Amino acid sequence: MSESAENLYRVKIALQLSFIVWVMLVIFMFYATFEATTKMYGTFLLLFMVIIFTPFLPDGAGYEEGKPK
Repeated sequence: MSESAENLYRVKIALQLSFIVWVMLVIFMFYATFEATTKMYGTFLLLFMVIIFTPFLPDGAGYEEGKPK
């Protein structure tokens, strides 16, 4: 993997991890703010989003740490 491709891959992973952290913060604020019925619907919405977006996450198969090509 070339150096620029490796850097691009690292940026992609960093953005995805940042997105996960922001989603967790929003979920925590949501649960601290709303009532039980809204929480139930929010939980179902969250599970639905996880099911929809999971196939698009990278599997990490194309990245090998420390092995230049």
